[in-house]
Amino acid sequence: MKKNIIIVICVILVIILLGIMLFNKVKEKDDTITDETEFAHSAIYDTSKSKEIEETIENTTIQGVVELNHNGYIYIFNGQHFGEYGLEMEEYTMANIIDKKQNCIDYYTSEKYDTSYIKEGDLIICTGNLTKYTNEFATADFDTKDNPIIVLKSSNYNTMKEDKIISEHKNVGTIGAYYSSVKEVYIKYELSDREYNFPFALKFYITPDTQIIGNLQKGKKVVLQYKDLNAELAELELKSIEVIE
Repeated sequence: MKKNIIIVICVILVIILLGIMLFNKVKEKDDTITDETEFAHSAIYDTSKSKEIEETIENTTIQGVVELNHNGYIYIFNGQHFGEYGLEMEEYTMANIIDKKQNCIDYYTSEKYDTSYIKEGDLIICTGNLTKYTNEFATADFDTKDNPIIVLKSSNYNTMKEDKIISEHKNVGTIGAYYSSVKEVYIKYELSDREYNFPFALKFYITPDTQIIGNLQKGKKVVLQYKDLNAELAELELKSIEVIE
């Protein structure tokens, strides 16, 4: 009887010990996830990165699509993301814009707001000083000085893209990237409005029934025809793609 009690006590102690070890492991994992999440949000603002200035371009105008408006900075990307891939464009700039509660002017209505008006997906145009750093991993900083920020809301930008696609009988674009392994092609379209150029890109899958004329290579000009122009932009499918240059 006494021997059985000792065995039971030993089993209980082992269970408690395993429980403690499991708890610590889960907690360690949670801490790792938290750290990774914090890193994802704070990497852009990492002040530990080398901030040795390479050059400062004064009184320049830049534009880009907003990815974050948080923690005193507005971060814009120099292109578009497509899942794990992306497409950079020379017309856009990647930068941290210092949020000083600047005046913001809506691109279409000319109504004035503060920086809380800026949301992810909006395209913004800024004038001021761009500071680049020698560290290639340090994002450039942008100071708008006393200049307002022009905001093209994402909804209006999407409408402009749709009008571009629908209004042209044959769309001409440039192959920004082609991933033959996954049959994905990114097409860059030019989009001019007033004195600005707002290029954009769409991703298409090359399906067995897509007619391909020519060799698909990055930088090549192409003429595109779609299966259904009534589809949403993200759901457009290619009927044919023809290389013309």
